[in-house]
Amino acid sequence: MSSEWRDRPERGGRRITRFYIWLCLTVGRRMARPILYGIALYFVLSAPRERAASVQYLARVGKGRPGPMDLYRHFFTFSTVIMDRLFFLANRTGQISVSLHGTDAFDALRATGQGFLLASAHFGSFEALRVMGISDRNLPVKALMHVETSSQLNDLLSSFNPAVTESVIALGKPGAMLEVKEWLEQGGIVGILADRITDGEKLTQVDFLGAPAPFPLGPWLLAGMLKVPVMLCFAVYRGRGHYDIYFEMLTDAHETSRRDRDAAAEMLAARYAGRLAHYCRLAPYNWFNLFDFWGDGKTASS
Repeated sequence: MSSEWRDRPERGGRRITRFYIWLCLTVGRRMARPILYGIALYFVLSAPRERAASVQYLARVGKGRPGPMDLYRHFFTFSTVIMDRLFFLANRTGQISVSLHGTDAFDALRATGQGFLLASAHFGSFEALRVMGISDRNLPVKALMHVETSSQLNDLLSSFNPAVTESVIALGKPGAMLEVKEWLEQGGIVGILADRITDGEKLTQVDFLGAPAPFPLGPWLLAGMLKVPVMLCFAVYRGRGHYDIYFEMLTDAHETSRRDRDAAAEMLAARYAGRLAHYCRLAPYNWFNLFDFWGDGKTASS
């Protein structure tokens, strides 16, 4: 898999993106949504590598031999979640509903006053939780993420809610890990998307949807080094403007010796991949890693 996802150029010009953002905010979600039918069709027809990745994934998740409508639905779901990201960031969520699941575990962990990692994936909408944390529930959530990916879209979207930009810790920048440590020590929550790797990062091969796939060890090594709990969070798009947000504990805080840290991280990566696979089967069209995720070269052609 390497860092193929980071090497993909952004699609669409700034003017087109800005115009669509303006249109969405002007006419509202219900009126803007029909445009997504054309956008999804455009991507299905013009993105052969992403189309091949969708075929590969849908076959692994249990869709057999995915047909054109499966591919279209996959791209349409992706387009819808990207559009809804705008409405979340602009606090225009009147036509979006959210249900929370597993909040007892989440609230119990928050009640301890201890900081923790909140691990998710490029699956569904992590933006739903980030914006809820900033606005609705006043949760101290900061996202540890690569800010250079999709920078054009991120810059445009963040202009509608600067507080979201302020809640980002830029991965790879000097002092990022120190900022993470200090935030956690203050009882803060650090959100991380734990399903993508970068060059030079430690990896492990674990079973994911029936085949070995490379997953990063960084998030789990960080949890062991800082001795903080990890909670999983997946915000699943269900259609008709509704999201289900699921919380569940992955691991409590525990002391790990330097010698055993890699083994403990590999165990957590395998457990994380298993839970991610569970949610992929629950809502298969919410998976948005549209590249050769398994690294077996099967997405080289459509």
